[in-house]
Amino acid sequence: MAKRLPMTGWFDPVLLIRTAIRAAVSTVFGRFADRREAIAAANAVAADPPDSKLDYSRHAGDFWFDYLADTGDGWNPTYAMARLVSGKSVAAAGEDLPRGQLLVLGGDQVYPSASRKEYQERFRTPFEEAYAPRGVPRWNPTAADAPHLYALPGDHDWHDGLNAFSGLFCRRRTTLPGALGLPRDGAIIAGRETRQTRSYFALELPRGWWLWGTDSQLEGYIDQPQVDYFSHVAANWMAAQSKLILCVAEPIWENIVSGRIDDRYRSFNYLERLAGLARDPVTGEPKGHRLKLVLTGDSHHYARFLEHGATSSPHYVTCGGGGAFTSATHQLGTRSVPSEFPPPGVAGPKGRYPRTFEIADKGRALYPTAATSRGLSWRNLAFPFLNRQFTLLLGGIFLALNWILAFNAAATGRGDFGTLLRQGDFGEALGAYGRLVLISPPAPVLLALLLLAAWALADARDKPWLRLVLGIGHALAHFAAAAAASVLVVRLIGQWWDGGWGSAAVLIAAALAAGLASAFVAGLYFIFTMNALKRQTGYGFSALKIQGYKSFLRLCIAEDGSLTVRAIGLERVPEDDSETLKNPPLSPHLIETVHIAA
Repeated sequence: MAKRLPMTGWFDPVLLIRTAIRAAVSTVFGRFADRREAIAAANAVAADPPDSKLDYSRHAGDFWFDYLADTGDGWNPTYAMARLVSGKSVAAAGEDLPRGQLLVLGGDQVYPSASRKEYQERFRTPFEEAYAPRGVPRWNPTAADAPHLYALPGDHDWHDGLNAFSGLFCRRRTTLPGALGLPRDGAIIAGRETRQTRSYFALELPRGWWLWGTDSQLEGYIDQPQVDYFSHVAANWMAAQSKLILCVAEPIWENIVSGRIDDRYRSFNYLERLAGLARDPVTGEPKGHRLKLVLTGDSHHYARFLEHGATSSPHYVTCGGGGAFTSATHQLGTRSVPSEFPPPGVAGPKGRYPRTFEIADKGRALYPTAATSRGLSWRNLAFPFLNRQFTLLLGGIFLALNWILAFNAAATGRGDFGTLLRQGDFGEALGAYGRLVLISPPAPVLLALLLLAAWALADARDKPWLRLVLGIGHALAHFAAAAAASVLVVRLIGQWWDGGWGSAAVLIAAALAAGLASAFVAGLYFIFTMNALKRQTGYGFSALKIQGYKSFLRLCIAEDGSLTVRAIGLERVPEDDSETLKNPPLSPHLIETVHIAA
């Protein structure tokens, strides 16, 4: 039986260390050896004619396609979403919405880090099972009307330098006259043929629509061959007045800190303006392309933004509900940025162009709703039990601290640990514990490391003073809770202290209590920062591993050239990870419908 893996435990210490190392290595090597440029050099694209495999413009009738992002995590939500996009249709709000001719994956196809093994277990296997339930394929993958698959890489796809992603989604190869190598078809994944040759692509859709899939690597950087590719597409392949759907790797409009710009925003702003800057290579006249829709994942919720004051703002849609843990929405709100360049469709030199992004539909274009998100955040009260490995790590830290204190209590003639902390009342025992910390040289070192970790965790890089306050307060709360728990346990069972196994039992019991208390503090810290400060929502919700509230987009280009975007939600994900899959009914619903004129 194929493995049915659980949700990624982001507070698993071993996983945290391994993922951090892989991300750091990928970032460093990505700066010096960008795989995108190597792929571009090895698989050149002809300047003319356009790649016919990426041309869907001749499709008659309504053209349907799907967008799904941030999949490939726990089996249950990934499999449920794979079933939805693989079914013949989805019934929502009284409509029967047919399966898309294309499935565009918006990034982070696997968690926690990319590898061939993780792609197979967390992405490919659940999608293959959804395509062929009980071994019966839903369609013939070689038929003329079989759906196709395209994918953008997200930061997690880059953790192995894009190796597994390239082998899976960019297998197809084209050759130019006189070049070495043989042409190669793309892979068939869950009944869908892959057709892209690079980690970015441009698809010609019916009735003057185009879809660009971009690759911003790990740091939001767009490489020059990619810029050249999209510039050529806009100037030479796209007919004048084309309409563009731009797919990017992260929701910059959600993540910007109001009043500031950074390199990620600059790269995004350049991308969203790129098509509009195109000029006819013969006449020099502007091509007049219009950016209509921006799609992304990365944040595992649904949210739609518009630019305030813009006469024809594109819709900025985040839909990262493909299978990874649910992200918060209650922290989202209006974001303002002093852009150096104007918004898409507006001409102007470099300068200062204030832009404001706000949630559409008067702040209601969110899933889960802000109220639901706020309620879900309180599940962090169960943080110690939802993240047992992290709780045990904290217990181990305080076991080492209490052992050091016990050793120094005996070495300095203060008596044994069990007797010392049972003298006087609880307050006096706490005081004795604190004095032992001060006279035990290794103890302040451990506490300093705790303070450093709490400071690094604090999500307030835009306000150094707040980050310092949060770090110190968080660390002190951990120490106070662990000290109180340790003293309480010693006062209850300190009579077991005998210098041998009894003493070991007391230390272990005190450490377990301290670990639980410290983990409970972590949960309270996230509840406070997420709700009072609207920060740390990524950390706070990753700890919860919520499988529900998933989403994807089903889009349709009508015969009149208009585009309709239907956001489909799945509030409850069934448990279906036994050896024999039961495929219980799914209950998708319509989050909202967005109509975009031609």
